[in-house]
Order: sequence, then C-alpha cells, then structure tokens
Amino acid sequence: MSIRDNGATRLRSLHPVPANGNGRPLLGLHDYGRLEVAAFQELDMLSPMRPRLARLLSEARVVPSPEIPANVITLGTTVRYRVDGDRMERRLLTLGREHVPSGQYVSVLTPVGLALLGRTPGETVEAETFNGDILRIVISMLEHQPEAEARARSFGGYDDGPEAA
Repeated sequence: MSIRDNGATRLRSLHPVPANGNGRPLLGLHDYGRLEVAAFQELDMLSPMRPRLARLLSEARVVPSPEIPANVITLGTTVRYRVDGDRMERRLLTLGREHVPSGQYVSVLTPVGLALLGRTPGETVEAETFNGDILRIVISMLEHQPEAEARARSFGGYDDGPEAA
C-alpha cells in the first residue's frame, strides 16, 4: 500500500508507525511472551490483526521487564490519548478481547491498542483501521504502569525518602 505526500509516494506499513520518528516500540520480555502466545492462540489464521501483531513482535526492542521505563505503555497500563483530535480517552491496555466493549479498556488485539503498546507520552502514532482509514493517536499521559508499581513495592514504597534529595 502507498499514500501520496506532495506528489511523492511512500510505502505505508500495516504496523503502527510513530509519526514523530521516535523509533521502534519498547516491550518487556513478559509482554513479548504473552503477545507471542496470543498471536497463535487468541487470533485465528485469517485475523487481520495476526500479521500486525507479528510485525510488532519482529520490530520491537525487547528488554527484561524490570528494565521497562516507567513512561512506556505496557499491558495493564492506564493511558490517556486522543484519536484524530477527538476528546481525551482514558483506557486500560489489555490483551484479551473480552474487555473491549465496556469502554474502559482497549485491547492490543485492535489497531488502536496495538499502536499504543511500547510507546510513551508525547508520541504521535498512526494506526490503520480494518477498512483502511488512518487514525492519528496522540499519547498524552500514563496514569498507572504495572512495572513501575512493582518496582516501587519492591523498594519499599513510592517515596524515595530524604536520602533521595
């Protein structure tokens, strides 16, 4: 597929591409493993999300889960974003499809959810819908990330104390 930009043609990937050029998504090893299993167990062979998920897995930078920075969107992260300049959305990023209809969750097995995974606030990413429309997603902020919470608990709390000063 291609689109035209001022007379020039460029290829358009089915994988969410960062519009601001920040590079590849960052995944923790735990999320990577869960996504790899989901690609084969949750999605049937004809699912349009299967090749998109496979592309994310092949292009992502993968690090041990405890090394994921606190500002990276992971599975279980609550994130705020805007799609095509509409109102601010607040969603919990999930793996399963069962949460999608309630409006509180967005699954990574959807174009928008997959576009968010591994990204950071301030990034603008694009996702292609199943009918070929391109959505521009501006990531505003993370409210909660499970890996950051786990690190805080393992170090005895959220406050670094007076020694941090």
